[in-house]
Amino acid sequence: MPADLVEALLHLRSDIDVEHVATWQEGAYLNAADDVLLEACWQDKRALVSKDRATLPGWIALRVAAGKDHGGVLLYDVERFKAHQIGALAKASIAAVEFSRGKLINRWITLH
Repeated sequence: MPADLVEALLHLRSDIDVEHVATWQEGAYLNAADDVLLEACWQDKRALVSKDRATLPGWIALRVAAGKDHGGVLLYDVERFKAHQIGALAKASIAAVEFSRGKLINRWITLH
C-alpha cells in the first residue's frame, strides 16, 4: 500500500487502525514473502491492502486449502488507482470496510 494511503484513510476515518508495513511491527515485514506477511497479518488480526494481484491470490488460495484463516485482503489495480489518486483509493478502501461491516477475516475484495 502506498505510504500516503495511511494518512488519507485516517483523514476519512480517524477511528480506523491502519499502519504502513514499513512502520508496522517496526518494519519487520517490509520485504517479507507473501505467505509470511499473510500469517503475520492474521496473527495481528489485520487486513492487508495490496496491489499484488499476480501472486497474492495464489498464496491466499494455499492458506485456504491448508485450512488457515487470513485477516482479509483488499486488492487494487494500479491502472485504476494511479499514484496521484490516493484519495480515490482511500475512499474505495473505506467503502469496502463499511460494506463488510469491518468483518474482513477470510475476505478477499478487489477495489473498484
